[in-house]
Amino acid sequence: MKFVVNEPSKIPDPDSVICSYCKKTIAEFINDKMIPDPETCYKNGNIPVPNFGWLCSFECAEKIEKKLDIKFMRTPEGKIDYYQA
Repeated sequence: MKFVVNEPSKIPDPDSVICSYCKKTIAEFINDKMIPDPETCYKNGNIPVPNFGWLCSFECAEKIEKKLDIKFMRTPEGKIDYYQA
């Protein structure tokens, strides 16, 4: 098992949800609410990974897998999706 830890000092903006790889803003926290909400971000193709964070695209997910030498769970179709209905 491999552990990946984000240091709080390296998190650019605690009021935003950012891609864990490229640091693109995915959403913002306004009055303790995520805007857009998690479901909308998910529908827009952003990838939530439990106990890890958000990724803005499949491309960023593949890049961070290579960088950290980890593998995210995939569906039979090869999609990274921990919440497939």
